[in-house]
Amino acid sequence: MSGAGQDSGQAGDAGTGQSLKRTHQVTILGQQYSLRTEASSEQVREVVDFIHRSLAEVSGRQKAVDSLDVAVLTLLNVAGSYLHLKQSTTVGERRLEALLEKINRHNAEGEDGFPRS
Repeated sequence: MSGAGQDSGQAGDAGTGQSLKRTHQVTILGQQYSLRTEASSEQVREVVDFIHRSLAEVSGRQKAVDSLDVAVLTLLNVAGSYLHLKQSTTVGERRLEALLEKINRHNAEGEDGFPRS
């Protein structure tokens, strides 16, 4: 199956506390790659499927047929989405920290506004 994460071996030793890494064979744009990762076959398959969908989306919108051009445009789209999500997460984390601080301040005070003893 093209692009699916196939386990082809393991490295690491559970007895020594080292993480288990598996080698997965994946195919993207006709090129085969060996990935060593702790991710499960299902996780690798999910990533590869996402890449295939993203490549298909870009190649459907672009007149470029060169696979390198499609790959670079896809990479730019994915990187832009990642950075946007990362920024949104950071803003959300700051807002959550501020709300938790307010809750902690409120809990530290009694209902009358004076510190609890």
